[in-house]
Amino acid sequence: MIINGGFLTMGSKRIGLARMEALLENLKRELAMGGATVVGTKAKVHTVTDSTVALTESDSGSVYVMSAAGITFTLPDSGSGDINGVTYEFVMKTQGATQKIVCSDTGNEKIQGALIASDTDADTSSTWSAELGDGFSSINFASVAQGSPGSRVKLTCIGADRWQVEGIVLQSGGSEATPFATT
Repeated sequence: MIINGGFLTMGSKRIGLARMEALLENLKRELAMGGATVVGTKAKVHTVTDSTVALTESDSGSVYVMSAAGITFTLPDSGSGDINGVTYEFVMKTQGATQKIVCSDTGNEKIQGALIASDTDADTSSTWSAELGDGFSSINFASVAQGSPGSRVKLTCIGADRWQVEGIVLQSGGSEATPFATT
């Protein structure tokens, strides 16, 4: 390929630069791996001590380590349905009060799914479910009864105004409570 006077020459054919740009812009941006094994990849891990973090689509695939009390993560607005597949993971490293993951539009966006709860006092487990009819739009860790260090939550956008949750919360204190809330 030779660039000559604004034209690309490939063998005996000349293609205008504008045409070549148009062809490149129209390429599919999906990569079919055909069963290939990918090695050496790492997730982006962010240790967070800021009080508020507004997440964006470009933050997708990141793991956020909560290393302070009072952190609020705000998910991007999924109302238009154009961020399907965006996913975030949250891990509690430090016990805090009022750690929170909240939808940006608490009136319309809903969290659905379930969290497995492990009561570390009694060595028992249970499940906290979030059904659409519940109207949950946030996950709150206000005390050890809702979540302790080692708790891990993953949220994935699965459509307009819908976030799918999965994870494990470690709880203690004798009066364990759902971490799901409407605000």
